[in-house]
Amino acid sequence: MNGSFAKLGGLSAVIVGVLSVLYAVFFLVIARQAEFIGTYGSWLILGLSGLFSSAAYVALYEQVRGVREDNAYHGYALWAMLMGVGASIATLLHGVYQAMLVNTLQTAEGSQRAAIEAARMLPSQVDPAGLASFFLVGIVAFVFGVLIVRGGVLPRGLGYLGMFNAALLVILFFASASNAQTLILLSGGLTSVVVGPVWWVWLGLSLRGGRVTAQMPQRVASH
Repeated sequence: MNGSFAKLGGLSAVIVGVLSVLYAVFFLVIARQAEFIGTYGSWLILGLSGLFSSAAYVALYEQVRGVREDNAYHGYALWAMLMGVGASIATLLHGVYQAMLVNTLQTAEGSQRAAIEAARMLPSQVDPAGLASFFLVGIVAFVFGVLIVRGGVLPRGLGYLGMFNAALLVILFFASASNAQTLILLSGGLTSVVVGPVWWVWLGLSLRGGRVTAQMPQRVASH
């Protein structure tokens, strides 16, 4: 793997983990004291996480695509990477769109609370009910988790944690689509504050210190 991009992808993954915690802080804590700042900031943070996660997905793809001599996992890795980058772009658009919507509605209505409530009621045009940021990211996390476990290049525990986080993200999507508040708080809290950040930071550290996998088939063949 290109060492410099592995480091960039690893750093990006760590940043996504930190941003996930910051998102929860802005959305759950700051918004209670300063509703507009907390809500507006949380959407911008979500958008930034989409930008950085795209680099992390490409670096992860480079790490798992050639873990077997017959390249049997390459198609799955490519599929997961393409979905991940697409979901990252949708998440970036989602966060920026919602932030601008809150700001625009506040200017039009002259009320921060009315603007925030209106923005929450309107489904995102680019990511309805978190289809990309929850559901697609969950599928991506599951596929990459399986590849990590089967490949043996990255820690197997990282793969299992990714699959668990995938389940939480898929549950969060269906909970958001059905407006199941209790399930949203439970699954969203776990994936945003605990499981998701741990997975992203662990992934980032693993990528930055990972082995060069692009040469693995030659090594295997040489034996």
